[in-house]
This record gives sequence, structure tokens and C-alpha cells, in this order.
Amino acid sequence: MKHALLEPIKMGSHLLPNRFAVNAMEGTDGDENGNPSELTYARYEKYFRGGAAFIDLEAITCQTECVSSMHQLSIMDRNKEALKKFVSHMKGINDNNVLVFQLTHAGELGNPAISKALRVTKEPLPGFEHAELIDEEKVEEIMDQLVNGAVIAHEAGADGVDLKLCAGYLGSQILRPFNCHEWKYGGPWKNRKRFAIDLVDRIREAVNDP
Repeated sequence: MKHALLEPIKMGSHLLPNRFAVNAMEGTDGDENGNPSELTYARYEKYFRGGAAFIDLEAITCQTECVSSMHQLSIMDRNKEALKKFVSHMKGINDNNVLVFQLTHAGELGNPAISKALRVTKEPLPGFEHAELIDEEKVEEIMDQLVNGAVIAHEAGADGVDLKLCAGYLGSQILRPFNCHEWKYGGPWKNRKRFAIDLVDRIREAVNDP
């Protein structure tokens, strides 16, 4: 009897040959411009040769104002060609899979030694008193950056995007109940969840590819 992990599974318009996945774990080995380096290539070549049907590219930032590490991968206009080359190379090794890019903004987890740390709550969480409070206009700017990242991911040949709304990064800062003061994306759950829904809707509008 075939093991369940070896059974095919449908994901969107893709039929994946198995149920093995490589999760989005940062290697912090991008070059000075946030492009994949030789070390990044070496890691992902192993993943693609390994045959996992779903590969989630590690958290990749759409801006450099607020980042968690100095060598984090980035997905901005300056990175387009490098990312196209990267995806083409990996798909040349194995294209029988789904590759998505995990788009992120560090938020409170921005490393103050190299960038800003930003927060959306009036009161900072203990230990994050250094994080700067941002307003709705700034959040809208960040959403535009994430949408642009999704457009670049599509142009680079990725099969989709994974929006990082967890682990203390900006997306989870907005969703969690501690974001309790009332503003467009704060207070009651209907407001907090609107951030994720609006972001998905904007990406679907910008990338017209089901």
C-alpha cells in the first residue's frame, strides 16, 4: 500500500505528485542587495533535487526600512532579474512542484541594529518599547509594497505567494487581540481581519492569474 505522503494532491490548478513540503525557514544568506547568493542557490538546489512537491521560499521582504536580518532576501524592483534567474534555475532542476514566495514585513521584529522596528499598537508589547508607532497611511504604503512583491513574484515565475501573518511579524501584530484600539485595521475582529482580506483582494486584482 502506498504511503499517504506519496499520494498526489490537488492544489489550485496544480496536481502535486506527493505531499512533502519544504517550509519557509530563513537562511539569511542573501547578498548586499537581497538577491539570492551562492549559498541560497546551494540550499534550494538541494530542496528541488529532494523532490518535495511544495516549496515555500523563506520570508522575503518587500522593503528595507524594517528588516529582521542584514542578509534577508528581498523582493523589490531591483531584485526582479535576479529572482527570475533564480526561479528559472530551480525549475530547471525540478519543475514538478509548486514554488511560492513568503512575503513579509518584520514590524516589531525589525532588527534595531540595522533597521527600524515598527508597531501598530498604541502600547508596545513588553520588550518592544523601541518600536516606532506607525499610522494608517504607513500601513497602506506597506500593503502597496506587499502587492508589488506579489507582482514581482508572478513575473519571476513563482506559482503563488504566502502572506506571512504569523510569528510576531507585522501581519500578526495587526490580527492579534492586543491591537485593541479602534482604527481601520484595529479594535474589533471585523477590523483586524480586514487587513488580511484587503491584502488578498489587492493582490488578486494586481495579479490576474488564478
